[in-house]
Order: sequence, then structure tokens, then C-alpha cells
Amino acid sequence: MSLSEKIQPIDRSVIMDMLNIAVWAPNHKLREPWRFVYADGAGKQRLVDVVSKYDNQLALAIEEAPVCLIVTAKTNKDMAIEFDDFGAVSCLIQNLQLMTQASGLGMKWDLADYSEWTELLKLASIEGNERIAGILTIGYADERQEKSADRKIASQIAVW
Repeated sequence: MSLSEKIQPIDRSVIMDMLNIAVWAPNHKLREPWRFVYADGAGKQRLVDVVSKYDNQLALAIEEAPVCLIVTAKTNKDMAIEFDDFGAVSCLIQNLQLMTQASGLGMKWDLADYSEWTELLKLASIEGNERIAGILTIGYADERQEKSADRKIASQIAVW
């Protein structure tokens, strides 16, 4: 899905309402292992300036979207807990993506290894017990992306 070339503001309350629903993602022992950094306006421009030092394409996507969210996941020395927590944060992001699409917005989820992006980690106040689970750009969609008609789930199911 591509975002509209004309940046139309999105009221912050719209995104906050969606996040209040998205946090109902399943998470083991209700740890709620996520945190959000919301960027629009001047804050988003600071983010663009920093991200452009690492990835020009991502910086352009952030610049073209009215809202950018950085979503973090808690890290843990116990890998089982860390995997559970990252899965919970991924479910939250998917919930948010479904809600944006249903409301006529579009969302792009960028995920990479940001651990060496020191200026970004500092700007977003990423703590030592966190990692970036996604950089989300949200805006009004130019078009609806339809699910491919040739996608066949049956080939991916093992029947015992």
C-alpha cells in the first residue's frame, strides 16, 4: 500500500485510540513488553534527519508520512521470555496495521537490526533492555491493497 503523496495530518487521538485497542495483543503473564515513540511535526523532522544517516529510503518514508511510531520490545536474558515478548509486540503491530487499513489509513512496518544506529537509539531514548521492533509510518492510503487471489493456504498446511 502506498501512502498519499499529499501529507494530510492525522489527529493524534485517532492513533491513540487505535493503540488502546492494539495493546490487547496476547502477551504472556501480561508483561506488556512494548513502548512507543510517537513522532509528528518537528519531532518527526528530527527523526528524519537522524535516520537519513543510516537509510535514505526509510528517511523518505518517514518524511512523507504524517505520523511515525517507533515500537520497542523488551529484551530479556531468558530467550524464551524474549521470544514471547517480541511475538506479543509483533501481534500488537499487526493489530494496529489491521485497524489502520480498516479506517482508510495505510501503514508500513520497517524492521531491521537497528542496534548499531546509535544516534537513533539516543534520539528515541531506547534503553539497554529494549530493541526496536518496528518503525511504523502511517498516513492516508492512495489505494487499497487487495489480498492476492492466487495465494493458496492449503499448500502450507500439514495434515496428520
